[in-house]
Amino acid sequence: MRVSLVVPAFNEEEAIGPVIEEYYPFVDELIVVDDGSSDQTYDIASRYADEKVLVIRHEKNKGKVGALMTGVERSSGDVIVFTDADCTYPARYIPDFLNELNHGSDLVLGSREIEAKNIPFFNRIGNAIFSTLATYISGKAITDGQTGFRAFKKSMFDSLHVRAKGLEFETKMTVRAAKLGYVISEIPIEYRERVGISKLHPIRDGYRMFRALLSIAWHETSPLAKMISVPGLLFIVVGMVFGFYSIYERVSYYNLVHEFYPLLSGFFILFGLQLTSMGLIIDYLSKKLDRIEEKLRVLR
Repeated sequence: MRVSLVVPAFNEEEAIGPVIEEYYPFVDELIVVDDGSSDQTYDIASRYADEKVLVIRHEKNKGKVGALMTGVERSSGDVIVFTDADCTYPARYIPDFLNELNHGSDLVLGSREIEAKNIPFFNRIGNAIFSTLATYISGKAITDGQTGFRAFKKSMFDSLHVRAKGLEFETKMTVRAAKLGYVISEIPIEYRERVGISKLHPIRDGYRMFRALLSIAWHETSPLAKMISVPGLLFIVVGMVFGFYSIYERVSYYNLVHEFYPLLSGFFILFGLQLTSMGLIIDYLSKKLDRIEEKLRVLR
């Protein structure tokens, strides 16, 4: 089993050398994709280039996802490992990843449970939200859907059709793998303090995270559940409009001009909640059935 490591790097001149040295003994191929860095990242990585280390450079920054895609396209291994270029993920867990793959897993996630305090507070909140969403959507318990340290069989990657540009990539990849019936496992790993300056921007990345959550929730929900839940949400909105207008009348005129508006508000909100709940239940049951089918397929 040939193992290819893909390391996306953007302005990681302090850490890229140690990362290459640490991972070198554990893989058969090490691909560093410099994503348009403005520092010495490419030059430092190029010093390690040999028959085992391939260094690729993007002239313009394409983002982490673009760098990962380039690395996968140029890889020659049967197994692909993703890691970050900031020294946060220890290489020593790769044999454990490969062991899981050899025992039937298709995707192995490094769950950052050891020294989790090194994860920035904003990241911990985002990861908790994404992991909860991934658990619900996939119907499979996932503790770290956002981990950047993961291993998978290359043969499965193209079938995932992951459409993402940023923060949501890892979660979408995990969810898609689960929904397509691939076997996913997690291994507790240590998460170290990063080397170099973090590129996280709380406001910008917070907005992207929120947008990513909506995108994942919409695209990974079954059509039947959408048909039921979307009208339910609209009914809730209509009910809230009637309710707020009733409050406005009561505050402005000290009595209700339209006495039946509160009744309409309660009716629309309750009816909307029932429809939305029904859609969520249907979606949840369909995911559970997918997981049962997955287990039966593994037993065969």
